[in-house]
Amino acid sequence: MLLELAVIFLGILVSFFLKDMNLLSLHFEAAGVIFPDFLLLFLIYFALFKDEFHGTWIGFISGLLEDSAILAFSESSNEFVPILGSHALVYTLVGYILGKMNRIIDKESMLPVVVVVFSTTFLVRLLVWILVGLLGQAPRAYSFLGPAFYTAILAPVYFFAMSWVYKHREV
Repeated sequence: MLLELAVIFLGILVSFFLKDMNLLSLHFEAAGVIFPDFLLLFLIYFALFKDEFHGTWIGFISGLLEDSAILAFSESSNEFVPILGSHALVYTLVGYILGKMNRIIDKESMLPVVVVVFSTTFLVRLLVWILVGLLGQAPRAYSFLGPAFYTAILAPVYFFAMSWVYKHREV
């Protein structure tokens, strides 16, 4: 049990650093920079393949890491500063809901997984934008569709790698 938690926490840290390094970021003239949300992919994977408990605590830790990274990033670049815990709240709720829904989602076929990843990424970005806008300053330049499409496109490869690493299903 303790070893499983340590390995999952290591996966959270690796996903955090992949996102923090802006790995696979795409630069567009009109839209700016978009990058996949590796922390959210990690959360979705464990919420779907484990249960709501794993989704909840992984979501909370991932959200706190996301908030800390944006706070550090925003001080140097004048981006929006979210309220600490905004991502943690949204990621925790999403992890719990996806963990409850894991029995009705076909995880063996990639099309439902891609749809879940796209809709979850879009919803998370929308909820964080609304929450930050209600509690503070609403960010003006905040993309919804670009990161959602990009994260959904990379989801099959990421899920394949995760299933190989964590042995949740036959590869």
